[in-house]
Parts: sequence; structure tokens; C-alpha cells
Amino acid sequence: MLSLVLALVAAQTAAPQEAALSRGVVVMSSRSEGLTPIETVALAERLSKALQDARVPVALSPDEAISRLGPERRPERCQVKPECLAERGRALGVGAVVALDSSKVFDDLPMRVMLLDSRQGRIILRRSYTVPGARVEELDSAFRDVSQEIQKSLSALPGFEEPLSSDAPTQPGAVVLTPSPAEAPSPALAGTAQPSRLPVYLTRGGAAVAGGTALFFLVSGLLQASELQQELPSGDSKWTYAQATQLRDGANRQLLLSGVLAGAAGVLLGASFLLSSPEPMSEAPTAGAR
Repeated sequence: MLSLVLALVAAQTAAPQEAALSRGVVVMSSRSEGLTPIETVALAERLSKALQDARVPVALSPDEAISRLGPERRPERCQVKPECLAERGRALGVGAVVALDSSKVFDDLPMRVMLLDSRQGRIILRRSYTVPGARVEELDSAFRDVSQEIQKSLSALPGFEEPLSSDAPTQPGAVVLTPSPAEAPSPALAGTAQPSRLPVYLTRGGAAVAGGTALFFLVSGLLQASELQQELPSGDSKWTYAQATQLRDGANRQLLLSGVLAGAAGVLLGASFLLSSPEPMSEAPTAGAR
């Protein structure tokens, strides 16, 4: 009799928990390398907005999820372990977790998106993308693609037919991609992209080579000019007129080359600073490498 009563109590308490785990999904940033905390949160918010646009029931915003979990249970502490992330989802009462693993390599943004079942801790969907040049339109395209796949995957599972939560975010966070995580965050690059660093390196390298060669010709020309002043013990010039003319012409050529190369070095250096400044993002076809 006692065992029957305990079984009935367990059955009554298990049903509300199962229902609580069917309210929707939440986006968690499972790992971020080379990104500032502001960038990490902005990417998670943007993915959460893309899920809402795909009619995926988002129960909590990423920022609200972090606040509810507390600093000791932040998703980053899971080290991308599915069962750990699923436990965070159960603690929030959501049926599934969308884990975002992102990093920044120079200007590129490699990402991995996983859909996890909070109840079983299994991976339902896993997709990888690389956004070249940190282009916002390609980032949105990748998020749209994976959101549609997540919506299809969740449609086959029970408990994800509810409408979007009223407290879900309605606008994506600003995507801020700073040159280095050690520097202070820069303004949101909603319509700009960082230029490629290769032309900057090439122009600065060319400026260094031109400057070094200009210095070589300058020293060589001055040495040749100083040789014209050499005299014999008798006080006469060491050189004949033809030899002195040849030395003078050679020194003038060396000094002329030095001046030309110095000017080229200055032009290249100035061009490198122009290339390193941000430019408006050009319109490009939206595509995420999968």
C-alpha cells in the first residue's frame, strides 16, 4: 500500500516537471575565443532573434538566462559538454538548449551551433559555419539557415507548439567585433566591416624596404662624394678630371635614388594607414559556409 501511494505521488510530481520542460528553447553561449563579453552576448542575442523569426518558441533571452543561472552556473563552465548544457536547460525549465560555440580568427568568425534536448541531454542538430570578414549580412544568413533547421527539428518533438513568450527579446543585440579582445569595445559595426590586413602588411613592408634601400643609397652617395676631397701629399687632387667627374656623377645618382626611394616609402606608409581605417561594408551575397 505504501509503495502504491509513493508511486502515485511520483507520477503526480513528474508531470508538472515534464510540462515545465516544454515551454521552449534558450540560446546559451557555450564557448567564445577571441571575443569580448559584449561580442559574445551580442551574437547570442542575434541568434535568439533569428530563432524567433523562424517561429521557434524562445522562452528566455540569453541575458536573462545567464542572470537566472548565476555566475557559478554560467554555460561557459560546461566546456561544451552536452549533458552539462542540458542540465542548465533543465534548471531554466526549457525543453531544449541552442548552444553557440564561437571564436574569432583574424577577421573570420567560425561558429558551431548545437541543438540539445534538455530532458535527455542528447544532441539533436549540429551545424558549423564560418563568416568571412565578420560580415553582418552573412552572419544573419547563417543564423537564418540554422534557425530554420532547428524549427524543423523541434516540430517533430512534442511540447514545442506554444507561441513565443511575451517576455522574449524582440530586437537582436548589436554585433560588436573589436580588433582585439584586450582592447576596449568599439561601437557596433552594424554597417561596417574590418578591412583585410594583408594589404596593410604589404604596404608597410614595402615602406620598410624602400626606406632601408634609400638609406643605403644615401650613405653610398655621401661616401663617394667624400672621396672627391682626397688629396695627394703634394696637395694635388688624387683623381684625374675624368675620374673626379665619374665619382661626382655616381654620387649624384646615388643621392637621387635615395630621395626617390624615401618618397616612395612615405607614400607606402601613408597608404597603409588609409587601408587600415574601416570602410563601409560592400553588399555581398549572403552565404554561410557550412
